[in-house]
Amino acid sequence: MRVIGWVEEGLYIAVGLFLVAAGAFIVAGAVDTLVDNLSGGGDAVQSGLLVLDRVLLLLIIAELLYTLRLVIYEGEIFAEPFLLIGMIAVVRRVVVVTAQADEAAPGGRELTNFLLELGVLAGLALAFGAAIYLLRRGAAHERAVRLQETEAIEEPRAAQPDEQ
Repeated sequence: MRVIGWVEEGLYIAVGLFLVAAGAFIVAGAVDTLVDNLSGGGDAVQSGLLVLDRVLLLLIIAELLYTLRLVIYEGEIFAEPFLLIGMIAVVRRVVVVTAQADEAAPGGRELTNFLLELGVLAGLALAFGAAIYLLRRGAAHERAVRLQETEAIEEPRAAQPDEQ
């Protein structure tokens, strides 16, 4: 069983290293594209959207690394980091979709598809937000219950007179 645990931990470390490498490539690619766009007289708005898209992608990678660190040190997978990753991914997709719609003014069927996708993304954002809220509310309730239990255990001890 110990060997399986070591293999599992080694795999998590390998995944973390690949995520770090992916983040480095994303930063290098974004800087290269940004320099090319700005030196070649490219559109400043498109360059800004590209940087925003890459920053959000880096946030997703950072959140995945944080989740891996929790898994390695705590030995447990938590839901909240994945919900945050989903929320960041939704925001990233909204930015990309609205940028694409801004380039070519949609009409007819394209406009319907654009509005439908934005509606689905808004629903996903609300679902992720509600899930994060409920998860945090449940955790706060659990902490309050543990605090009450701790106080109930310590109260009888404090009521006993000190023996000398």
